[in-house]
Amino acid sequence: MGGMSSSLRKPMRNNTKESSFIKELLMGFCLGTANIIPGVSGGTFLLIFKIYERVFSILNKINKVNILYFSACIIKIVFKAKKADSSNIFIEFLRNNDFIFLFKLIVGAVVAIVSLSGVMKYLIIYHFSVTYALFFGLILMSIIIPVKMLKEKKAYLILFVILGAVCTIYVTYAVNPYEKIKKKSEIYEAQFLKNQNFEKKQQDVTAFSFTGKYTLEEYGYALICGAVAVSAMVLPGISGSLVLILMGAYFEVISAISELSTFNWDNLAFLGCFGIGVIAGGLLFAKFLNAVLKRYYNATMAFLMGLMVGSLYALWPFKKSIIMAQQYIKKDGVICIAQNMRIYTNINEIPQMGGQLLFSLVSFIIGCIIMSFFIGKEFRK
Repeated sequence: MGGMSSSLRKPMRNNTKESSFIKELLMGFCLGTANIIPGVSGGTFLLIFKIYERVFSILNKINKVNILYFSACIIKIVFKAKKADSSNIFIEFLRNNDFIFLFKLIVGAVVAIVSLSGVMKYLIIYHFSVTYALFFGLILMSIIIPVKMLKEKKAYLILFVILGAVCTIYVTYAVNPYEKIKKKSEIYEAQFLKNQNFEKKQQDVTAFSFTGKYTLEEYGYALICGAVAVSAMVLPGISGSLVLILMGAYFEVISAISELSTFNWDNLAFLGCFGIGVIAGGLLFAKFLNAVLKRYYNATMAFLMGLMVGSLYALWPFKKSIIMAQQYIKKDGVICIAQNMRIYTNINEIPQMGGQLLFSLVSFIIGCIIMSFFIGKEFRK
């Protein structure tokens, strides 16, 4: 009986490890899903899963000393003898600093972002108002989060709310997606009219090739957007995707992610710049925000509240749209002409009665219900 009992313990322990592994991957998947949907905050999910402090503790361990030790372990595993011993030491180092847990969260998040980016791109292109109505409902209910997290409610905090709202509305007003698309179309049109041999160029384009899809300014802006977005991702109540929408980069980022299967160097370089910004922002700016949050907690929460209130202007589902008779786009290295493309501006309109308004209203209610559920989970005693 004793031998049977001991033999049963090992499979049970293995099952526990497997279930823990799957659970942590699913946590990461939920975080990735949250960060690709504007209005659902990754920081909120960290609180719901009760791992907010744990993740911040891990991020604080990514310092110069640990990075050097990490690099030394990799070098020993690759170039020196006794690889098994070096690997065991490396795994123990990762386990002691909880980096394995962080890695599992990242893997789950990446899977979610890659798998859902195509869906988000499709919804924005073909169901703009309904999709933005969902986002609007999510954000509207999310405002409750920083309100509930305030430790004291004083009149002077209204100033920070107003400041946050003004900043968001100004950024939204300044970044007109139509003007951005029109400018890019004009650049492609000028190239198109140079009578270049595009057919030959199309034959020369391989899967791994640069086609000039992005400008140097766009690569630099992607880096900045990554740094700012990841800083928002770690804060409860505000979404990194919402920040990307306000900065006019959300559609560009999810489009590049959804096209990863083409192995186009333009998309890889664009996402590489964005990823560098994410890493830099995660290690530097996020820590700065955490320090500010500790020192000026209520003012920061009030400012976040203002950002979310102001973002409702950007997420209003009914925008003035302009039909662009000819839009020059670059696809697979070749400049093409798209006919009668509907481009949405940043100018809000009053909706007209009809099916679109009804579907948008239903989508808005669904967004409110979803976020109400998460808020209830987060603040449940």
